[in-house]
Amino acid sequence: MNGISMYQTVIIDDDQLARRGLRRILEQNFHEIEILGEADSVASGISLINELEPDLVFLDIEMPDGTGFSLLEKLTKINFKLVFTTSYSDYAITAFKYSAFDYIVKPVLIENVRSTINRITDIPVLQEKQRVEVLKRNLINGSDADQTIALPEINGFTIVKVNDILRCEGERNYSRIFFSNGTSVLVSRTLLDFDNLLVSHGFFRIHRSHLISLKNVNRYLKSDGGMIEMNDKTQLPVSPKFKDELLNRLLYNRI
Repeated sequence: MNGISMYQTVIIDDDQLARRGLRRILEQNFHEIEILGEADSVASGISLINELEPDLVFLDIEMPDGTGFSLLEKLTKINFKLVFTTSYSDYAITAFKYSAFDYIVKPVLIENVRSTINRITDIPVLQEKQRVEVLKRNLINGSDADQTIALPEINGFTIVKVNDILRCEGERNYSRIFFSNGTSVLVSRTLLDFDNLLVSHGFFRIHRSHLISLKNVNRYLKSDGGMIEMNDKTQLPVSPKFKDELLNRLLYNRI
């Protein structure tokens, strides 16, 4: 790196032991990261960010004088990459995934930090405030009707409702997401990512290249080894290994 840091970083967390542990991991293993300072509250975190203008912020969610969200809302701009540190439940972790934010679960492990640093390297600093709103809504609202998701594109993010997604089609390391209004978007995530993310919302993998919303299935066709017709009349092949479970789900309406 020729002595030049890739990321000038601040850590904001009211837990001194957590800050110390994360600092130690970063200093000992990530020479591309320079830690500019630490803060232990929302108020001191805002001052630190405004003064130092970091490239990367590690931010705790719960602090004595507010939340990480309230800190972000009080900033005039978010021109840094953001990684949340959290002790939240599995449900909350899903909310982080929906908003396309990176997060590290406490207690912090070096393997998790390394994978997070690798992921954020190629992500542009765009639409951070919109993604924060998505994360807030998904932490509060548990129903499918209210669930939203941030879809990472090449130049930013598209924010959509999960209920508006008709199906997902894998295109190598990308996925094309098709919506009920007839539009689609190419997203920089694999189909496996969406399979893991959407399975609890009534989505089902019918083929190595196709993930569908069972709520939007029009009918099953026996021709050509098995086909699914979606509500938009698109017909998709069903892989033999998924056929029995698919028919079972459709027959008993276990969506």
